[in-house]
Amino acid sequence: MAISPHLVREGDELKLDVSVGQSGRQQFALSDRATTLLVDNLGYGNRDVVPWLTTKTLALAGGLYLREEKTDVRDLAWSLTGADGGADASEAEVRHLAEYLESVEIDQHAVETVKEHVRETRLSEFVDPDDVRSKRERMNGLRGIAKDL
Repeated sequence: MAISPHLVREGDELKLDVSVGQSGRQQFALSDRATTLLVDNLGYGNRDVVPWLTTKTLALAGGLYLREEKTDVRDLAWSLTGADGGADASEAEVRHLAEYLESVEIDQHAVETVKEHVRETRLSEFVDPDDVRSKRERMNGLRGIAKDL
């Protein structure tokens, strides 16, 4: 039986428990921004099911990670499996996810994958895929502004 992505408390830390490929389940640490999004903005807590859209978006944007491994966010997102548990992201949740995507720095090699994810999901209602930028693009934009000053 497939188990939906859900939050679990490990000591003082919340982690996202997700099925991964054939290897079973893993508990992913959350970045500070991902924790803020899930807990403060969306009101999730221990044992709450996290919608599939939210889980995959966090994975692609670098919000999920394994402490002892360096994983390509694209490989991570593609390896996630399991049921969505019937939990659909609300319109407010999708809006918060769009704001999250606009605020984080996406790894350069993952930008096109994130843009495709936005185009193929309800995120496109709230964020233009072309607004998804990498760390390098953000820095180049800031340099351009500085030069103009």
